[in-house]
Amino acid sequence: MAQGQSPHLGEMGEISSEELACRTQAGSSACFEELVNRYEGRLLNFLVRRTRYIEEAEDLLQDTFARAYHKIKQYNPKWRFSTWLFTIAGRLAYNQRRRPHKQSLDEAQLPWAKEHNPLTIVARQEEKENLWALAEELLSQKQFTALWFRYVEGMSIKEIARVMGKTQNYIKVVLFRSRSLLAKKLKGRGMAGRSASPNRPDIEVPSVRERLGGK
Repeated sequence: MAQGQSPHLGEMGEISSEELACRTQAGSSACFEELVNRYEGRLLNFLVRRTRYIEEAEDLLQDTFARAYHKIKQYNPKWRFSTWLFTIAGRLAYNQRRRPHKQSLDEAQLPWAKEHNPLTIVARQEEKENLWALAEELLSQKQFTALWFRYVEGMSIKEIARVMGKTQNYIKVVLFRSRSLLAKKLKGRGMAGRSASPNRPDIEVPSVRERLGGK
């Protein structure tokens, strides 16, 4: 099949996002539609967390895909497509913070309250120990965002640094401090999964990492 030729619907799921982006560059609108289908839920979750307003998040979702389509020629397949797309979304969300808000977000409207959302899955697995809810309550926006990219989106340190516009060392420190804060909070609630030493507070971190979904 030529690169610009649109694949059959049954073949879409077998094609990587990077290849779909390259075929979009070659003129396949069907491939871009598949990219929208793959990422709209994940992006909406991310944007709602960044804006806390459902209407703004939905508007930014549309703006992100529109900008991605118009700038698709600038996409370099050496990067994961998700990294490139979340970079666009993150920049739009940052600019949106300076504008007047629209509709405030009721907790019942949150996309992650749906059955398929990672936070719902964590809540079910951990029951009373909803670590992501604790993270949202305890951490700064930057700390939570870095943690979300790492353990929900599965991004590498390098990719997170690119999306957030920070150095890799900065991201490593943010992730370590975030896990340490959560470990300390869990310990205070008697929920820590492993014993701790006064001289080694980081011993709690692996337990937190496992609960977040990392290795």
